[in-house]
This record gives sequence, structure tokens and C-alpha cells, in this order.
Amino acid sequence: MRSGAALIVGCLVAAAVSGCGSDLPAQEAQLAAGAPRDFYSPASESIPGAHGTVIATQPVTGERAIPGARTFLTLYRSVDAKGAAVAASGTLAVPEGRAPVGGWPLIVFAPGTSGVADECAASRSNGASPSRDDQARWIAKGYAVARTDYQGLGTPGPHGYLIGGTEARAMADLAVAASAVDPSVGKRWVAMGHSQGGHAAMFAAQSGEEWAAGTQLLGAVALAPVSHLGEQVRLAKLTVNNPIGKVGTGNIALFVPLLVRGAQTVADVDPSKFLTDKAVALLSRADTGCVGALKDSWGGKSVRDVFTPGGDLSAFLRVLDDNDPSGVRLTVPTLILQGRDDMTVSLKSTDAMVAELQVRGQKVDYRKFDGVDHSEVLSATFADALSWTDTRFGIAR
Repeated sequence: MRSGAALIVGCLVAAAVSGCGSDLPAQEAQLAAGAPRDFYSPASESIPGAHGTVIATQPVTGERAIPGARTFLTLYRSVDAKGAAVAASGTLAVPEGRAPVGGWPLIVFAPGTSGVADECAASRSNGASPSRDDQARWIAKGYAVARTDYQGLGTPGPHGYLIGGTEARAMADLAVAASAVDPSVGKRWVAMGHSQGGHAAMFAAQSGEEWAAGTQLLGAVALAPVSHLGEQVRLAKLTVNNPIGKVGTGNIALFVPLLVRGAQTVADVDPSKFLTDKAVALLSRADTGCVGALKDSWGGKSVRDVFTPGGDLSAFLRVLDDNDPSGVRLTVPTLILQGRDDMTVSLKSTDAMVAELQVRGQKVDYRKFDGVDHSEVLSATFADALSWTDTRFGIAR
């Protein structure tokens, strides 16, 4: 449960937050050329097994391969929020050449928001963050890079959008699987992610090492991590009941279907209790379309188009609050990188998250960057992220 002080801070922040935003800036997620659809749907009898073990893998070539690396598409075992075995997918890029003693240092990257439909998986789409160039920068510095698709994106089953526990498991299980895919990859890793992935990295910092047996999690890097969504929804609900009209809710309406679908993976959330009939009818669009496509049906909707004035949001808000990274217990060194000009995950939102962590005695390295927006933060902060990550691995340049 969030503390009273945290809720006050969060509500103040929510008034200034622009709302969630897509991490696919100019382009919609589109199925990448040559992506093998059948690969993502393994036979049901192949899924049970130890989490972190590999179900299937195959090399990636052409435009989807990471420059300077051997690239693999991987299907691996994980465990969902209800304890059931599931298949998750991701990619692994391994530098060419001879690995150092102990194997290539590993970064497990969690991508930004693209949607909850299978077509939106990072390995199945063009334009997902981190991009090929983002990954290639780390490859050039001698890091192997694994990028998870999360559970239920690309693979069978629902995607737990912004559900911290399953995000962390998807990252940790890929860390275990990486060395089985390519034995030159080491057992030490850093969790890293942007936006939704930053949220995931925060939860990996809480539970990743304990979950990923046989590996060593050295730290976590969260770039523009999503937080305070419960407060944003509360503000939206207040706006519905406010005769003045729309104030400070940004584009939260566009992401309501993703949040609802995520919440339904862990709780009995009935959207008819708090969404308008028109909004309920549009929910299924999220099951087949990525964020770019959702703009046609959900984009531009006011909060009055989405939320009912007297609706019961309690179950929905409980999930959002339980999965807010402001409440995590960090078990490894954690770096948070935030652009001051970010209009998607606002500076004030991340400021509040860090303040709440620090009030509870959690230590973080928090760095802010002038003139940097949401899409620029990966490239603009690379030097800081590299230096910090090198230190975790004991790498001197």
C-alpha cells in the first residue's frame, strides 16, 4: 500500500504529468520483414520446464541483425503472475570475436511501450526501442545485449503491461537463457530499460538476481521509467466530475486499454464498472493493434469519453498502485536517467518517484539531462550509462 505522503506527492505530480506516450515516435510497430510467426507459438507440451531454459533459438540475419554481432531469436521459459509456465521471446546479440575471461558482459534490455498485441513484440516489429543503433553502441563497447519481448508479446497468453513482477521475470529468465543460446555470454548482467522498460528495470532491481539462479545481477539502469499511473487515473476521474472540464490529464486515455489488459492478468478487473459503454466496446482494439493503430480509435478521446462519473475504480487502482516502482525495494545499485524535456514520462513524475524511494531509505544514482526528451534519452545518456555499467563490471577503458 502506498503511504499517505507518497500519495500526496503523486497527486501533485499527476497534475503536471503529460501522460503515457508511445515509444514508437514517428512509426507504427509493423511486422518486421521475414519475422517467423510460427516460431512464437511452440507446441504446448514444450513449454513446461525450468524457467530460464531455452525452448528454441535461431539465427537472425539481414536488416534485423545487430551490426557487429551474431544475433539470435530466442524462445525461452518463464513463469507468469499466476505461477504457470509460459513461453517468452527475445533476441540476443553477441559481439563478434573472442570473449573475455568469464564471458561477454551481458545487458538485458526491456523495451518501451508498443502495445499488448502479439504483433507489437519488439522482435517482431521495426522501430522498437532500443533500436538497432542503440544496441550496436553497446556491442561496439564489448557487451552482449539481450532484449526481451516480455511475456505474452509475440508468444501465447496475455501481456502483463506494466506488471512489475512478470516484467522482471522476463528479464531475469532471458539472462539465464543467454549463456545457453551462446556459451560465450557470461553469467553477470545488468538490467536496463527505457520507459515501460525502465519500469521493468526497477522491478528487476528488486527481484532479478533472486529469480535468475546461477547468475549475478550487478545493477539496473532505468531510463525515463514510467511511474504514478494510479495518480494519473485518479486525476482523470476527478476531471470527469469537474464542471470546469479537461485539466492536466494529457493523453492518458490512449493508454487505458493497455493498462486495463495488463491489470486483468493479475486481478479480477471488470472494465464495465468504470469505463463508458463506448470505451468498453473499443477495448478489443488493443488485442489486435499496436499503439500507432490505437490512435485511430482511442487517440483524442477525452476522459469523459472513457471514464464514467460514478465508476468503481478500486480494483484497477489497486493493481496500478501495487505495480508502481516508487515502492520497490532495491537490492542492487540502480541508476536512473531522465531527460528534463521529456513530455511522455515527465521530469516531475520521476523526481517524485526518486523522492519516495529515498524517503524509504533506498539509494539511487539519479541524473537529469537538459534539452533531452523521451525518444532522445537512450542516445543522449549513453556515455553516463556506459561509464556506470563499466564500473559495475570492473571494466577500465
